[in-house]
Amino acid sequence: MPATVDGEQYALAVFCAAVPGLRTRAVRGFWEDTLEMHVAEVAAGGSAVSACKELKLDPAAVPPPNRDDGTGPRTDWLPAPSLVGGYVCPGKRCARRADRDDDARPPRCAVFDEQMRFVRGG
Repeated sequence: MPATVDGEQYALAVFCAAVPGLRTRAVRGFWEDTLEMHVAEVAAGGSAVSACKELKLDPAAVPPPNRDDGTGPRTDWLPAPSLVGGYVCPGKRCARRADRDDDARPPRCAVFDEQMRFVRGG
């Protein structure tokens, strides 16, 4: 995690990454309305730290998905890509970065319910 990311941005990245799994659990546990209330509050500018606390998510224990950490499968046998970059938060509020999925679809932000924004660069 970059040093310039504050606690709120970090919590937002963790919250965003957790929402799809939380939605599955919420359907099974009949608390969809509570989860969607938190998603709406965070998307409107509310505190992701508070949402994480109320949903018992510990941002310190869950690193957000971030492909900048140098981990991942080896691809040194592939030709160099012509376009380098990554997908970032469409609301420009958190440090989460993601790649396309296995079917080459761009990632979506679970908080803003939008496709994540592609930015060029390494």
